[in-house]
Amino acid sequence: MSIALKFSSGDSERTHERYGTWEKIIPLPPDGLLWSVGGASLELFLVVADAWTQAMSPYIQPGATVLDIGCGCGRSARALVPHPCVAQYTGFDVIAENVDWCRKHIEPFAGGRARFLYYDLYSAEYNPNGALKASDLAFPCETGSVDLVIAASLFTHLLEVDAIHYLQQISRVLSRRGYALLSIHTQVQDGENFGGTEARIDINPSYFLKLSAEAGLKLVSKLDDLCGQTLFVFSAINT
Repeated sequence: MSIALKFSSGDSERTHERYGTWEKIIPLPPDGLLWSVGGASLELFLVVADAWTQAMSPYIQPGATVLDIGCGCGRSARALVPHPCVAQYTGFDVIAENVDWCRKHIEPFAGGRARFLYYDLYSAEYNPNGALKASDLAFPCETGSVDLVIAASLFTHLLEVDAIHYLQQISRVLSRRGYALLSIHTQVQDGENFGGTEARIDINPSYFLKLSAEAGLKLVSKLDDLCGQTLFVFSAINT
């Protein structure tokens, strides 16, 4: 069953069913939207959010411009939007309910420094009625303007042609001082470099590094297990 079918009407208006809202605190998304970021439970959502917050922290520079690709229902935005070093945050997603939720429940905390964008991109798993191809998308940032790119469990759902295009776009927008944090699943079949469906994609790490280098990205560091995925940190090759 497609993830999109787990959403309920009005999820973008709701906050979490078991917790209220508190003044000046970003609320928690409802259970229906947690599925969009692999959150079978609120506990898992918060554990993964905490791990990514710690992984991102060394790369958030003063005055940073941030691009959150596949921002979902704001798992990383919860930490990035109020961060004192983040000057501008942009998140985009293919699930309209996620974007609507973030606009309603996170953007008011940003003081005009954040925007959440929806793109009607086709994804068999997340947006089966999408009208546009992911391989045609130009990221909503100027060339060389982004200091931190986040793609948390995004490449785990991109077909190969789309993954190659996204790597090229990341390289295009990344600033000379910038870093890109990208995670993948790595349990490919023997002899394969890239496999699966948009429900779950696995990539051979060596092949992912090859594709990244061809796109203009240079490996800075690698974390072999971040919540069940391999995390790569890249900079632009020309830095």
